[in-house]
Amino acid sequence: MHRIIVVGGGLIGAATARHLARRGEDVALIAPEEPTDRRTHSGVFASHYDEGRITRILDPDPVWGLTAARSIARYGDIEADSGIAFFTPAGFLNFAPADGERLPLVDAVGTANAARFDRLDIDGLRTRFPYLAFPDGTAGLHEHGTAGYVSPRKLAAAQTEAARRGGATLVRAPATRVTAVGDGVEVETAQGVIRGERVLVATGGFTNAWGLTPTPLDLKVFGRTVVLVRVEGDTLAEIRDMPSLVGAGAYLLPPIRYPDGHTYVKIGIGTDQDVRLETADDLDRWFKSTGSAENREEFLGIITDLIPCLRGVDAIHTDTCVTSYSPHGLPMIDWIDGSQRIAVAVAGNGKGAKSSDDWGYAGALLVSGADWDHPVDRSRLSVAFR
Repeated sequence: MHRIIVVGGGLIGAATARHLARRGEDVALIAPEEPTDRRTHSGVFASHYDEGRITRILDPDPVWGLTAARSIARYGDIEADSGIAFFTPAGFLNFAPADGERLPLVDAVGTANAARFDRLDIDGLRTRFPYLAFPDGTAGLHEHGTAGYVSPRKLAAAQTEAARRGGATLVRAPATRVTAVGDGVEVETAQGVIRGERVLVATGGFTNAWGLTPTPLDLKVFGRTVVLVRVEGDTLAEIRDMPSLVGAGAYLLPPIRYPDGHTYVKIGIGTDQDVRLETADDLDRWFKSTGSAENREEFLGIITDLIPCLRGVDAIHTDTCVTSYSPHGLPMIDWIDGSQRIAVAVAGNGKGAKSSDDWGYAGALLVSGADWDHPVDRSRLSVAFR
């Protein structure tokens, strides 16, 4: 019988397990392996099966900027503790209309959290990034050193390995049921029943679909399409130093080498065409699909307008992921039963990767019963039910 069980080996769940192990807790992490073939896989999926997520302190929301800064400060320790490198300091550029409301908010958050960034007018943008096409009247904030991208696949692996080295028990099987029994909990898996005193469920978009909490959460889950444009040769050489980007209603990742050996620039956008996912079958079909054909054409137009040298590139494909949203725009990290045996840490709200280690720290504080020394008040991370 373990003191704490963490269900879910994604970015927040694996981070929680690492922080618990560092505190000397007896923790079991239930984290199935990534599917070898999505098309024939019959179990759960996750959205961290990818090589690029933007990480940066610059954000219009003070909480997300603060938690990102705290997470980024620990990247070196996580890499050292696991032996797995996952962070590339490629920099980050947020560009927007110079007379708009966004950049002053982002500037204030960056300044408050000691981000290293430059303020660029339109001439500065065009000089520093000659391969990008900015409309007149654009300005930008360019963060360096503390920004770039993480491989979410490698970050989850690093957190899991660091937890294992810290003494956590690793169970490579999906959980099918979580139940409060007597004075503890039971988690049913394909490898048998795991027993513990407390459990934290960090299973993202699959939480409601697999019925892993006694009462469904007020969690909105959407399927999101991303477009990947393959770059090589002179085109790759021209944009090799590109930072991660947010602007024109989209986010873009710089050239990143993927497991197939090719290098891609990725673009994603949250749109009205994002499909709402409710059931396990919904999620299964989405992850096994190639996403939205309409999104492919729309996103391709945006990326080629911004990066003209990509016009004419025909090695393009789409991929799918899932985003989960809470009513208050922050993760739900809270107890869901009065006996304080079952807790959750879910809802990345489309921003979870960069702050995931700090949300894992909050989850560890909660489920271990430690004093709450996190800078975000617990009341702001409250659970909501349907």
